[in-house]
Formats: sequence, structure tokens, C-alpha cells
Amino acid sequence: MAAKHHAPVHIPAAQHSAPLSAQQKKFNRHIERIHQQRELLADWQLAIAGYRERHAREFVPLQDAYRALSIELVQYLDAASDNKKLTKAERRTLSEAITDRLAALIDGVRDEATRASLKQVYNRHSGSDYDAEEAEGNDIARDMAQAMAKDFFGVDVDLEGADMDSPEDFLRRLQEQLQAQQQQQEQAAQQREARRAARPRKPSARELKAQEEAAQATQSVREIYRKLASHLHPDRETDPAERERKTALMQRVNQAYQDNKLLDLLQLQLEVEQIDPEHIAGLSEERLSHYNRVLAEQLRELQQEVWEVQDHFQMEFGLDILRSGKPAGIMRELRSQLQIVEYENLRLRKQVNQLRDDPAALKPWIKAEREQQKAQQYDMDDLDDWL
Repeated sequence: MAAKHHAPVHIPAAQHSAPLSAQQKKFNRHIERIHQQRELLADWQLAIAGYRERHAREFVPLQDAYRALSIELVQYLDAASDNKKLTKAERRTLSEAITDRLAALIDGVRDEATRASLKQVYNRHSGSDYDAEEAEGNDIARDMAQAMAKDFFGVDVDLEGADMDSPEDFLRRLQEQLQAQQQQQEQAAQQREARRAARPRKPSARELKAQEEAAQATQSVREIYRKLASHLHPDRETDPAERERKTALMQRVNQAYQDNKLLDLLQLQLEVEQIDPEHIAGLSEERLSHYNRVLAEQLRELQQEVWEVQDHFQMEFGLDILRSGKPAGIMRELRSQLQIVEYENLRLRKQVNQLRDDPAALKPWIKAEREQQKAQQYDMDDLDDWL
């Protein structure tokens, strides 16, 4: 049997009568925006799942190939640096080329023996120690991450012992700290409320109104829950199939009530035909005002969830999702990245083959590298002057 279609929660526009009231319009706006945010969240989750799958299937192998080619090039350049025909300036350029590439390469090498060998090459050409530089860089990255967390989230994140190359580790610690901060704020609010209640002070009219509205909103959600629970209680069913159906529905009811999701409870009432759109349209302005308060909070929580999904994805892959704008845009970003890495792999393979096949190609390569280093230094000098 085909599933019965249930109309979404909505107050229909009245025909041949007065227009919708302010609270009715607000109710419909909240419902529409919640649906939009849910669709956006689902779109992001679907797009991110697709991105992860294709990234692992196509990008990671290309990235591994690029890393292998880079290692091959560095190893060749290291061996060629002993060439007696090279001038002192050419050897210096070659050493800079080797250390620049290794600085971006070593962290991504998974094989410990290869990592150790590359570190030795780095130390020999840089005249310093890779591990010491990395420790210093981690300290700087940790300070920057802590400052960012303080500026954007207002928390002091404990990053002692954190893997600064792992966005997941930073996000986990940040989320733990945010949760701890929220718990502290809630406890402080409860303590303030307890102290306020203990003081012989008459609440202001605004405080009384806010307390009453919050209580009424909670009561409105509780009333809907009780009606659904009374109607769907599976223990009262003798038919096994009907008991199973009601058990599944009751699980949805309990979850919606636990999450304070008024829209889900209203949708369930429509689904089990406890109410119809006309019933919602006939609700008083006062009751709709209570509903709107709960829906507004539900909308805020959903918007926060969308933001957290976007932010976690952005930090996981190092992307600026604001450039893509919509979930579909992240696949365009991935396709662009795939094309770039494919091109770089072809370019690197051509370089390595040319250098291996023709020893005379080394000096022109070093000259081109020196020109590129100068151009990069000019760019940095211009940036320093501008800053």
C-alpha cells in the first residue's frame, strides 16, 4: 500500500475573508524558514558525503602521485648538488629549492623511513634541524589557533599536545571547550536565578511577562505531546501490526518532544489526523504567539547546526566554502583541484624525466628556479610594503 501523503504544517490564506493575522504570518514564516534550513542541511550533508567519497577515490591517489614525484625530484636534486661544475650561487639556489619543497612535503609522507631520510636531506641543505623548526612552527600555529578561538568564540582552547596538522583534533577540542563553557554559563545562570529568587525582590513586569511566555510555550509543547501520547500509546493496542506502527510513531513523538521540536509534533498530529490545517488556522493569537516562540528557537538551533556542518567541512579539507556559496559548489571546487593536481603531476613528471635524460638540463632548471625565487621574494617585499 502506498504511503499516504500528509500536507505540511501551514496556515492557508483565508478566501473571501480577512487576511492572515500578524501571528499567523509569523507562524508561516517560521515554518517556511525551518523547511528551508532542513533542506539546506540535507543538501550540505549529501554534498559533503559525495565530496568525501570522490576526494578519497580520485584526489588522494593524485595527491600521493604528486608527493612521490616531488620526492623523486628532490632526491635527484640532492644527488646533483654534488656536481663539481655547479657554481656556489647555483648550489645555494639548488639547496633553497630542495628545502622549500621538503618543508611542504615531509609532513605528508607516511613512511617513517622515508620521512627520516628526507629530514636528513633537509637538515643538510638548510643548515638547521627540521624537528626543531617544526616544534617552533607548531608553537606558533598553536598560539594562532588559540587566538582565533578566543576572537571568534570567546574561549581559551587547551591545545597542549594537540596535533596542529589535524583540523579534526582542533575542532574536537574546540567543541569540548564550547560545551564546557556553555555548561558553566548555564550553571552560572541557574545560580544567578537562585540568588535572584532568594532575594525578597518583586520581579519587574518584563521579567514576569518573559517568565509567563516561556512557561506558556513549554506548556503548549507539553499539551501536544500528551495528546499524541494518549492517542498513540502502543500498550493499548491488541493488533500486532497496529502496535508496531504506533510504537514507531511514538518513538518519533518522544524524540520530537525531547528535542523541543514543535513543528515535528504538529506534523505528527496532522499525520495521525488529530488536527487538520483548519484547526491550526483557528488557533488564537495568544496560542500562536506561544508556538512562534518555540519555532523561533527551533529555527535558531537548526541554523546553528547548518553552520557547524559547514565549518567542520571547511576545516577538514581547508576550503573556503563561502566562495562556492551553495552545497553544489563544493563539487566544482573539487573538480578544479583535480585538474590542478593532474596538471602539476604531468609537469613534475616532465621535469624529472628531462633532468634524468639530459644532465645538461640541470643548469637551465636552476636558472629558472632562481628567477622564480626572485619573483616570489619581490611579491613578499611588495606585500610587506603594503602592510
